[in-house]
Amino acid sequence: MISARLRYVALALAAVVFAAMAALYAQAGVWLGLGANAVLCMVCGEGAAYVRRAAARLQRLEQQARPAFDIEEPWLTWCCEFGWVSRGDVHMPDTCTQRQEHP
Repeated sequence: MISARLRYVALALAAVVFAAMAALYAQAGVWLGLGANAVLCMVCGEGAAYVRRAAARLQRLEQQARPAFDIEEPWLTWCCEFGWVSRGDVHMPDTCTQRQEHP
């Protein structure tokens, strides 16, 4: 699948090319070419804007879903084996889900 960044760049570049061609047709006085390239420029520009909005929406959804998957941290598994959890200078004995009582 083509990445969103590549699609955005391709559509934005196509919009610039169609705008330049529309300007050249306007200087030559060919109104049909001007109109066709202006419409294609607007379609490519709107497509690029859609790709950008869709990528931002997907990134926002991934950022919202990330905390649900970051609960299991690597240090938590070996700390829970001993019945205590510590992170830095903070001792958190009640955060261990697999807490075992040792005599």
